[in-house]
Amino acid sequence: MWAGAAGAQGSGIASPVERPVLFPGVRASATYSDNVLHTQANKTGDLILEVSPYITAQSNAPRATYNLFYQIRNFVRVDEGETDFFRHALNGRGSFALYEDKLWVDLYGYAGTINASAAGPIAFDPGASFVNTANIRVFSVSPWYRDRLGSLATYQLRYTATNTSGNTGLTTARLNQIGSAIVDGINDGSSPWSWRWHGEFQQLQFADDFTRNRRGSGVTLYYRVNPELRVFGTYDYDQIDGLRNRDGDDFGYGPGAGFEWRPNARTSLSASASHRYYGTVSNAQATYSARRATMGLTWSRSVLTSADASLLFFDPASIASGGLGNVNPIMANLIAAGIVLPAGTALTQGLVTDAAVFDRRLTAFYGLQGGTNSLTFSAYYSNRESATTFASTVAITGIRGGITTAGVFDGELRQRGLAVNYQHRLDARSRIDVLLNRSVVDSTALQANTHLVTLRGGYTTELTRDTTAFGGFRRTQQTSGDGGTRYDENAIFGGVDMRFR
Repeated sequence: MWAGAAGAQGSGIASPVERPVLFPGVRASATYSDNVLHTQANKTGDLILEVSPYITAQSNAPRATYNLFYQIRNFVRVDEGETDFFRHALNGRGSFALYEDKLWVDLYGYAGTINASAAGPIAFDPGASFVNTANIRVFSVSPWYRDRLGSLATYQLRYTATNTSGNTGLTTARLNQIGSAIVDGINDGSSPWSWRWHGEFQQLQFADDFTRNRRGSGVTLYYRVNPELRVFGTYDYDQIDGLRNRDGDDFGYGPGAGFEWRPNARTSLSASASHRYYGTVSNAQATYSARRATMGLTWSRSVLTSADASLLFFDPASIASGGLGNVNPIMANLIAAGIVLPAGTALTQGLVTDAAVFDRRLTAFYGLQGGTNSLTFSAYYSNRESATTFASTVAITGIRGGITTAGVFDGELRQRGLAVNYQHRLDARSRIDVLLNRSVVDSTALQANTHLVTLRGGYTTELTRDTTAFGGFRRTQQTSGDGGTRYDENAIFGGVDMRFR
């Protein structure tokens, strides 16, 4: 993932776990829906049974840090006798030391079900939907090595190989390889100046041995104004095969600048901007945490060339973390209480591609955690547009200049959404949860403008230390201003979740 002038942000926070935790479990539920197929013309009611085993694992050991959630979702429609087994839901990320503190390997895996098309019936939980769904799988392995160049600098070398697959038919590379190097000057504190050099090379191998490459490098000069404020300037080079500016160039150099400001332990602000041959890229983040509340706001403008970035993940823990490795106890408590989903919630409808994508995103989060009441607000805005053109003789679809078939996205996709989640604890074992979610998907290429609103209420109680029972209702309504789909659904559900220690 290429995110512009600022370095890659952390994907989450480390919750205070002292030793590895491993929990297998199973979740069984029954849901009656009055519109299983999410259509307005021919509503069909049915009872859906789900039995889904899962496993969670977590460790914050210094030499083995990982978070893993894996679930196999299995559904049966009782009246129709239709089954949908083995829907994989995986969200895992880990970092492991192989040799002393120098040689490491990072592993990442994501598997899930997303809404396949912005013009079709969109579900709040596509993993449980029987229509307009697509399976996505992203796996990567990334060994890296770090050491010192005497008293002059430290360096880090990294290689990443990623495979993206699924049944979407979108333009994903069979193999996405990235090699990178970072050299940081060592500063003993006697001077306010420091420096960094970085270089990256990416090769995307599509079908029929067709490749697209990306190269980038840059130098950064830092100056620490005071202990709370650091400013920096950059000079960057970027080159992307197939992405040309108005002058026909597919490469160029440009300056940039930014700052990092932490005025106190609760507040963190950072921003950067850099000129590239295709335009300006930028990043910004602001976070604030009090004793019971936390909030964060992030902005990015960049060209992405990896499918996992185009998935549009929403990660409140990263938004409110305030930087790499900062532990936010409020977020850890909200996640543990179930009011915030773990990192890796995919919001995408109809855009998963390794081709170059112009990307602009704004995400915001606010969380309040109390002994009895907890409340969160989440909001996002995303504008993504396919940016490169392949020759018509190349058998690849899903980007500008390709062929749009089987729901493959080509063009511009705008998404915005807002979610409010409220939780009230009745006692030490029971709670009530209410979730209101609204999302808007707009695409001129797909001639679709859809609005989805979901209201869900539920009651949860702990029967034993390892067994939880739950039940509730869900109301969903989708409207469309253009050629999209309209439907409404009412559902009631109940079930039990059992963990095995």
